[in-house]
Amino acid sequence: MKTDSAESRKAAPTTQQMLGKQSVGERPQAAMFLLPQMSPSGALRMVRLDSRALFFVIVTLSLVSPAVVFLLVGLALCGQIGLVLLSVLASATTSGQPSDGRPSHARGPARFSVHIATYCEPAPLVTRTLLALSEQTDAPEFEVIVLDNNTADPAQWRPVQELCQRLGRRFRFFHEDNVAGAKAGALNIALARTDPEATHVVVLDADYEASPGFLALAAEEIARSDDDFIQFPQAYRNTAEPARGISLELADYFLRHARQADGAGAMLLTGTLSVIRRDALVEAGGWNDKTLTEDAELGLRLRRRGYRGRFVDRVVGRGIMPLDMSGLASQRYRWASGNVRTAMKGFSGLSLRSALHVLSQLTAWANFGLPLSAGLIGGGLALSLGFQGDSVRPMISFSGVGILLVYLSSTLPLFVSTARREGANRPTILAALAARVSLLAPSALGTIDALLGLQRGFRRTPKDGCEASKGMGAVLPAMAVGGVLLLLVPGLPISGLVGGALLALPYPLSLSTQARLAAYRASLRAS
Repeated sequence: MKTDSAESRKAAPTTQQMLGKQSVGERPQAAMFLLPQMSPSGALRMVRLDSRALFFVIVTLSLVSPAVVFLLVGLALCGQIGLVLLSVLASATTSGQPSDGRPSHARGPARFSVHIATYCEPAPLVTRTLLALSEQTDAPEFEVIVLDNNTADPAQWRPVQELCQRLGRRFRFFHEDNVAGAKAGALNIALARTDPEATHVVVLDADYEASPGFLALAAEEIARSDDDFIQFPQAYRNTAEPARGISLELADYFLRHARQADGAGAMLLTGTLSVIRRDALVEAGGWNDKTLTEDAELGLRLRRRGYRGRFVDRVVGRGIMPLDMSGLASQRYRWASGNVRTAMKGFSGLSLRSALHVLSQLTAWANFGLPLSAGLIGGGLALSLGFQGDSVRPMISFSGVGILLVYLSSTLPLFVSTARREGANRPTILAALAARVSLLAPSALGTIDALLGLQRGFRRTPKDGCEASKGMGAVLPAMAVGGVLLLLVPGLPISGLVGGALLALPYPLSLSTQARLAAYRASLRAS
């Protein structure tokens, strides 16, 4: 079913027709790691190895072949040290000053096409987004395309369609069924239906209320430089206490990684509030619908083709944070997994300095905590069962040291950046640190799944309080139980005891983060 809120138009070209090339998503599948499994009928079949299965494989190997696990733990520890060194090098090789972009060459005034992809979004939420766009001041010529994809209930999207009709021809609404590729697929359809006179595409998430001067500021920034894309920071509304700490944890990427990358002239895209030159987007092949982080992946492709972009550190819009711990964890898994898979594409065409900062951005959420945790638990289990192989104790020690390094490399930079924020008090800083520790596990799962060549399906982050869940899942409680049991193992090395205590920590901290998100939902209802 297709619905267009504007008057009859000629049939829009498909994305492939418009781009004139093979879809960027059509590429060979990454290599998968497989394990043999016996089916109920007795036949042997191969199953895909994912991060959770790998965890249990490592724990089991700790009992039967601790030397192999010692090697895996050593590799994971080296990987974590590599991430720390990468962060240090990125900090040391940035100018520390915002990029001024390239000198501007007159190309005429900017004309924007604002693209909003929606799927099962609450109509009042999208209404606020559209009304904010209708109130832009001193803005250049612009259109707004709302592409609703795969929303089954017309009661959810028809009010948005009717609002677009009331707001006039500048606002165009389309509803499409059977759209593949989640948000990227919808954005490709919007790109194919963009006004041919548009010079730039502006991507805005369905929950983001742009400030009245957003488009005017974007046009001003484009006019003063010749960059092919600019990226504004993400920010959130209703982030007074007790949700401010979580908001600062989410903002840490822009406070550190984005600013450093911009100082090195290597900024990528981060999704909403992105402004991209339309001909650059088309030449790069549009949006990749085979990745979980289509924004960063597009940013890398643009960079590799020689296009330039920068970070404009001005808050020009505010959206809604994930409403529960499940949504927050799912989002962090998606960021970690999608960005690591993007990094695995390579950095051909980039200078060494640019590649360093691009990799630093793409691994901002990555960690190697999963094999380290499995090695520690497996080693503790081996000791408790009386196994005293030569590799068991070193394996436990390396695992404990590695887990401590995961914590320090994730929390110390966050502590420094939040402590420098004006008005950040001790409860706010502690809340930010609690949220960061709570999200180490989904980041670890996403990192390993990406390295194994596994990509889970795109999951929309709920924006309606009615969809919020109080459930925490089984991973963090299981980690807490495992950590506490490790503390009871006789003769466990000191680093193993430290690691056990750290494994037990995320679960109680996630409960406090969940409580803050509940208060955040209440504040949204009140507003």
